[in-house]
Amino acid sequence: MKLALLGDIALIGKYDTTKNSDVRKRLKHLSLKLEEYDFVIGNLETPLTNETKTLVCKSMHLKTSTINAELLKYLHIDAVSLANNHVYDYGRKGFVDTINTLNNNNIEWFGANLKYLTKVINGEKVSFSGYCCYSTNASGYIEGNKQKGINLLNYNNVMKQIAIDKDNDSFSIMSFHWGDEHTNYPKYEHKKFAEQIAVNNDVVICGHHPHVIQGIQKFNNSLVAYSLGNFIFDDCTSITGGLVLKQNESNKKSFILEIEIKEGQIIDHKYLGFKEEGEQFVFYDIEDEIQELSNTLNKIESIDIYEENRRFQIDNVRKEKFGDRNLNWLISRMNYYSLGAYITAKVRRKKYLKEVPRFLDGS
Repeated sequence: MKLALLGDIALIGKYDTTKNSDVRKRLKHLSLKLEEYDFVIGNLETPLTNETKTLVCKSMHLKTSTINAELLKYLHIDAVSLANNHVYDYGRKGFVDTINTLNNNNIEWFGANLKYLTKVINGEKVSFSGYCCYSTNASGYIEGNKQKGINLLNYNNVMKQIAIDKDNDSFSIMSFHWGDEHTNYPKYEHKKFAEQIAVNNDVVICGHHPHVIQGIQKFNNSLVAYSLGNFIFDDCTSITGGLVLKQNESNKKSFILEIEIKEGQIIDHKYLGFKEEGEQFVFYDIEDEIQELSNTLNKIESIDIYEENRRFQIDNVRKEKFGDRNLNWLISRMNYYSLGAYITAKVRRKKYLKEVPRFLDGS
């Protein structure tokens, strides 16, 4: 069984058929490549909805027309994770529209409403599940006794799913939406969490949210890809029109993570790098770049220095994208959405910090 795992998918701008009639031409090379796989999985960041209004407080809202589900089919994507920080951008209505649209187009989904997928593909039994971390500041988390919304990334939820998969004799494929944007290095606590899981279980962890690539670690019969970057994405404009987030060159490259599983064992994995050049995507050798990032993860001597370097990169990229955050910048950002997002981020930050000890050592 040969799987293709993909990064973040945003069907906006030049990847929106209602705005670009040539989008299939732009995606042709990716479509032809993905046709080769037994099963293709991505992370759908844009709600599929025709809803135009939202009360959800975010600095950046994403959405796309329901007609763009056809692009997922064109790319041979069989299933998507909905466990991310944008699928609830247009509230409950946008979330339900997304699920209905996927169902109507025979595209499977997981990572929401406590749902996971169990599939038998070429004789291999696998489970697909997805989770979104408080660190991404999402809306619509399943908390307490809720049954609807996006699956929360925490220690208990992940270990519960792994136990279910073991009982079902399924190999676990997990999508984690986590960490910080604008950095090639995962949070240290996420690295430790992934190691705990991977050393003691057979699992593939596929990470999303940073919008750039991160390193990969192999443990026994497990593989952890901390971030696959953007599969397809474009510049974003806030719902008020006051903020434009442009992509840099790091946002325009990604890789297909190819996993081959036979008799419950990972027998091969490859990285097929690709990047946006002009009006199309081109494939290139990304192996050395991933190896360099992975080597950093394999030899962390000082946690403080590692985190300091990670934060330095984040701050520099934010300055590049947004400029200096002076008083005028703050005043220009003061509206219902930004102020609400600031407050909710503070609340979720507190919830996240409560999870960190379990990420670090499972205690």
